[in-house]
Amino acid sequence: MTAATGNPAQMAPVDRELRLMGTRVRILVGAPVEEGAGSPEAAADRVEAFLRDYEARLSRFRDDSELSLLNADPRDEVPASELLRSAVKAAIEAAELSGGLVDPTLLDDLRSAGYEQRWTGDERIDLAEALEGDRPEPHPASPAAQQRWREIEVDDEAGVIRRPAGLQIDNGGSGKGHAADLASELLDGFEHWAVDCGGDIRIGGELAAEREVEILDAFTGQPGDSITVRRGAVATSGLRSRIWRSADGSPAHHVLDPSTGEPAFTGLVSASALAPTALEAETLAKTALLSGPVGARRILARHGGITVDENGTAEKIGRLEARPVVKIKLPGGMTR
Repeated sequence: MTAATGNPAQMAPVDRELRLMGTRVRILVGAPVEEGAGSPEAAADRVEAFLRDYEARLSRFRDDSELSLLNADPRDEVPASELLRSAVKAAIEAAELSGGLVDPTLLDDLRSAGYEQRWTGDERIDLAEALEGDRPEPHPASPAAQQRWREIEVDDEAGVIRRPAGLQIDNGGSGKGHAADLASELLDGFEHWAVDCGGDIRIGGELAAEREVEILDAFTGQPGDSITVRRGAVATSGLRSRIWRSADGSPAHHVLDPSTGEPAFTGLVSASALAPTALEAETLAKTALLSGPVGARRILARHGGITVDENGTAEKIGRLEARPVVKIKLPGGMTR
């Protein structure tokens, strides 16, 4: 390893926050440790540019995005860019890993539930209040009977995506994790870095020091538990961030039970997962949330995680069971 040289001011760590993909995005880049890595500021610029491009090309809320154009195309076989193919493959991977619980073909159901426009947060209602309202009794979600995501095929050699015409694809269950993973590929050669896409966080760096990632309280959004990560990813899936009042007055949210197409109430309000990649962590967190308290313990046992039930009780699972709660302190003065 060869230390990079340059103007000390240009080599200072970067901590950049912006709003993309309907959520908060944070880019943290430490000092370069390899020749040719460039400055942390330039690296953060590359990551930001990539994430902006990702959103523009893959957002379902933009009629001119590649994803929206795919969904509107009447053909069974549609030419697709490398990025779109990668995103759809990630969505299929999430569906496979979750046994069909993280289903990318529920876009029509999401719209019917009231999630038609880009989320601004103005519609959010209090989670505790929502749980006291008229809603189904808690029960684990199940895969859809048809599992239509199995009808989607990505052919990289031909550069096309095949699916039955009219089948709508949504990458909301995998997109932020996928984006964080791809963005992290732009950060080789720096001592430490993190890409946080709305709570789906990929962490790494050449020095691989331990970092503690703070998990926000499932009800209040204030700092709560934390998870220690050296290299890899942590993701949180919960109801609080996108929960609203439907037209009939009942609470609704964006995490759907594929078997019914309705918002899932499983007894859990939040699940956080550790994994080697942000895509896997995001998928495990969503799968755990959809599976309820008992199923979540099995799903999170391998890499570890934290669940919070409707009473506000947090449970540490797997390798996190015996770990103390600590506040985040990232190397290089970065804090969270």
